[in-house]
Amino acid sequence: HADTAGFLASLFEDELAIIVAHMEARRYADGDQVVQAGERDRSLYVITAGQFEVLVPGASPRRRVLERGAIFGDLSFFDGQPRSADVRAVGTGEAYIMTQTGFERLRLSHPRLAMAFVLDLGRVLSVRFREHDRRLANSG
Repeated sequence: HADTAGFLASLFEDELAIIVAHMEARRYADGDQVVQAGERDRSLYVITAGQFEVLVPGASPRRRVLERGAIFGDLSFFDGQPRSADVRAVGTGEAYIMTQTGFERLRLSHPRLAMAFVLDLGRVLSVRFREHDRRLANSG
């Protein structure tokens, strides 16, 4: 996805390794439910392998597939609101997960890297919202 292109790419390899050390690596089998709409969890996911299907429920449900390098769970990570979509693995997949506990440890031990993480996440969200605004403007 272009919206997450280069997430944390501005960091040096050793800096990235420190952030990854504060995350949990998890593997998923085909069809595994990763996130469920409505649940309260503030973890952020960075896909490292495979594909994940995102289904936003509602009157006109929206579906998209995310691949390596994409992130999800970013809105709940910031605002603590319930999840807005279901996410499941399509085939086998892997992701790094930044929990709130992991982020708090990062913030206390490496505040500059925690700030870089949050600012780059904000950049990704900004790109998404601007793209959404462009689509709305072009559909009217």
